[in-house]
Amino acid sequence: MRLKPIENPDNWLVKIAYWWSRREFGKVIMPMKVIYARKPKLMFLANKIYQFQEKNVSLEPSIKLLIQTQVSALNGCSFCNDISLAQAVKKKLGAEKFFALGDDVETKAKVFTEKEQAVVAFVSEYSKNRKVSDETFEKLRKFFSETEMIEIVAMNAFEQYFNAFAVPLEIESDNLRRLAENKK
Repeated sequence: MRLKPIENPDNWLVKIAYWWSRREFGKVIMPMKVIYARKPKLMFLANKIYQFQEKNVSLEPSIKLLIQTQVSALNGCSFCNDISLAQAVKKKLGAEKFFALGDDVETKAKVFTEKEQAVVAFVSEYSKNRKVSDETFEKLRKFFSETEMIEIVAMNAFEQYFNAFAVPLEIESDNLRRLAENKK
């Protein structure tokens, strides 16, 4: 980690956020200590994104988490990958399925539906090339409405945003998946 975590923030809003994090995850998550304790206004932006994802994205929860998990894995964001897997455990979506994202194409074909494969292909291609072919986009179109395609692009963009903080600051996993598994 490139910046030392702030364990006891001065800002009362950040103190409330630490309390919420402990309640939600069983500990104060590292982005809270490294990023938001130093720049609390970014916490409000992160919360707005989170609230939008939870309340205004109509995609199935498993598709949302599939996007987040794949993007964070491709970007090398162990914290973001960990928090996505913790959410999969918490929402009882079968985190084991998400582990197959790193497998070869044949294994993915056995584990994921065609619809899920279309999403994985889309976010993978974007992460690698920073663009998406017409063929990949047409695969999405087979399974999703235009509104849902916009939501997929948005979920990808949001995850790219969060990864862009955690990766350069070297914020590592908080072992949130294990904490979630222990709460079951």
